[in-house]
Amino acid sequence: MTEYLGYLAGFLTVVSFLPQVIRVWKTKETKDLSFRMFVLLIVAGSLWITYGVLTKDWPVIATNAGTVTFNGAILAAKIRYKGR
Repeated sequence: MTEYLGYLAGFLTVVSFLPQVIRVWKTKETKDLSFRMFVLLIVAGSLWITYGVLTKDWPVIATNAGTVTFNGAILAAKIRYKGR
């Protein structure tokens, strides 16, 4: 049961990024988003994935794979639509 709680928490964490990803790609407005923050979130998420792999903690791996993906999408938009 504990593992399912981890998956649910992880799913909700990842889904919470989705509205921002959709908005930034739809509006192409990124000037108010911090480049450094998204780089830091991607690095931190990657480290959590490494931790999850080493400890075989699948909820940690899945959650952070999702957050790295969505934060990467936001960072890609920030780079692509620079100045908007």
